[in-house]
Amino acid sequence: ARLSGDFEDRDAVVLGGSTDNEFVKLAWRRDHADLAELPIWQFADTRGELVDGLGVREPSEGVAYRATYVVDPHNVIQHVYVTNLNVGRSPADTLRVLDALQTDEL
Repeated sequence: ARLSGDFEDRDAVVLGGSTDNEFVKLAWRRDHADLAELPIWQFADTRGELVDGLGVREPSEGVAYRATYVVDPHNVIQHVYVTNLNVGRSPADTLRVLDALQTDEL
């Protein structure tokens, strides 16, 4: 939520999804005050079609690994970052990747 303006400044649209249904997502946002006003689109992949298509389902838990995809305006995946369930992701690092992709500089 703190970096949402930084993503907007880069013309990036942030989407969040999981295999949880919309009721679980709503409860998650209500239980975490810092997420209540999170300005991102969320989607539910309850059948796991996207998760399975991307190959990011954790086999024993049956849920998606934590994954970040950077997709360009032509719908081409430019960057993939996948971690195990117990490892978080860094929005600041995703901004660094966006900067590199948009400026063609590391």
